[in-house]
Amino acid sequence: MNTKSEEKKYRVIINAVVAKDGKILISQRGFKDEHGAGKWSIPGGGLEYTGVIHNALQETAKKEVFEEIGVEVEEEMYLIANNTFQHNEDALQVIAIVFLCHYKSGEPKPLEDTADVCWISPEEIDNFEFHNINVKNYILKGFEFLKLNN
Repeated sequence: MNTKSEEKKYRVIINAVVAKDGKILISQRGFKDEHGAGKWSIPGGGLEYTGVIHNALQETAKKEVFEEIGVEVEEEMYLIANNTFQHNEDALQVIAIVFLCHYKSGEPKPLEDTADVCWISPEEIDNFEFHNINVKNYILKGFEFLKLNN
């Protein structure tokens, strides 16, 4: 029997690796961001109520990409990673779902809590300081998926 003090807290986050012409779009976190200010990442955020029951994870990915970098992605997405980790500061168990998305339209630009954006090739990945090793690994998985499926 679990008491309230024994209950685990979970948060589901959805990340998107956006691909176009063999490159992946990355975004630099805002310089006032409380987690990884100024470091590079990929669009994403917490699973929220989308008004849609079917494909809620994919709908959240599309929404986060559009809100953070102004780009629309294709409907078809590929699950390339799922990861679980714990936030040290609040003992929150995080379940991260990562989709590879293909660019559809829009001009990438820094929007919500984003300082900059750029397309990178596999050879450029080591030129950027990422928010954490998970982010870099998600991008590498995206490049691997692209290579295997082209």
